[in-house]
Amino acid sequence: MQIAIIGCGWLGLPLGLSLQQSGHSIVATSRSEAGCARVNSLGLTCLQFELGTSLTNSKFAAIFNSNLLILNIPVGRKTATSEVFSANMDALLRQVVDSKIQQVIFISTSSVYGDQNGVVSEKSPTSPNTRSAQINLEVERLVQDYFAPQCCILRLAGLVGKDRHPVNYLAGKSALTAPKMRVNLVHQEDVIQSIRCIIENRVWGDTLVLSATEHPTRQEYYTWAAERLNLAPPVFNEEQEPAVGKLIDPTRSLNLLGMTLNYPSPYDML
Repeated sequence: MQIAIIGCGWLGLPLGLSLQQSGHSIVATSRSEAGCARVNSLGLTCLQFELGTSLTNSKFAAIFNSNLLILNIPVGRKTATSEVFSANMDALLRQVVDSKIQQVIFISTSSVYGDQNGVVSEKSPTSPNTRSAQINLEVERLVQDYFAPQCCILRLAGLVGKDRHPVNYLAGKSALTAPKMRVNLVHQEDVIQSIRCIIENRVWGDTLVLSATEHPTRQEYYTWAAERLNLAPPVFNEEQEPAVGKLIDPTRSLNLLGMTLNYPSPYDML
């Protein structure tokens, strides 16, 4: 199968390499010339593309001649406006509809659930309270409008990998809030495994969530992680009313995918 990955960065690159090793033909995109050069040097075909760029150029034909599109464009804090981002996504998806692409996987985020308290699953109501979460939810709806039932929305918890862990941003900081809030993290390797399972098991027409199944508190986990990595421990404020926050439950999604997490606990991720 030929698979197009729009957004071949921290997640997209190892995903592309994994899918290529499984026998798929990969065409990917990167925003920068240097990014494309790196991807090409690792044996993947990469085209320079940034959301909003016209895709009518013939150099992008390989993308639209693919069977499957994996849409992996993170909504960054520097995104101009939700209207511009959504409009650019809509323009992209309109071209995809008229191409040979048959299925779409959209990499979304669990932040679409907002600050709910208690267990959250695929069927929980969404309540995004940040601009990036609102944009992700809007793009989810666009993908579903154009491609249901031949799409899959994958809502990810906080991403962790061997070169990326949130404790590196929290180490040494003081007066941190929400010490009793629960941690929702997922490892890069499990995300790649889940996408392979979506493709292999043809899990279309559904929305999935992916997270570790263990949820320690922020204070206990990040204090432990800092000590483990020999970093300055983060200091949390004491709060009278402990807030649990959301606990993402991926049980149904894991069953649909037929997969077992390699990293079921955040303590496994260091």
